[in-house]
Amino acid sequence: MSICLHMRKQIKIPELTEAITEVIKKLYSQKSNKGSLLKLNNDYFVEVEKSLGIERYTSKNHNVTCSKLFAICDFLEISLSDFFILVEKENSELKFQKSKKGQLVKKAYKNLEKGT
Repeated sequence: MSICLHMRKQIKIPELTEAITEVIKKLYSQKSNKGSLLKLNNDYFVEVEKSLGIERYTSKNHNVTCSKLFAICDFLEISLSDFFILVEKENSELKFQKSKKGQLVKKAYKNLEKGT
């Protein structure tokens, strides 16, 4: 007897992913100007005993979890609330507007159904 399990894919909102990517890139770049990025990464690794793999999140091919985003913000020395203020500034479509409620989410689910 074989059991076939299908994992439901997560929705991905490209506008959100792209804005998060841009903010991470900018903050990462600013942090690298403060010293050796390799040393900063190594120091953080020693401190928390885990690698963030932050480079992965500087490309648009990710769907970051809340926990990973919290760790990235911790490394970048920014609060989640301040991070998301920057994300909304990066793409104003992400700032809540009652007239556009649900549009990006609906579009993401349609793309998921299409397989794109």
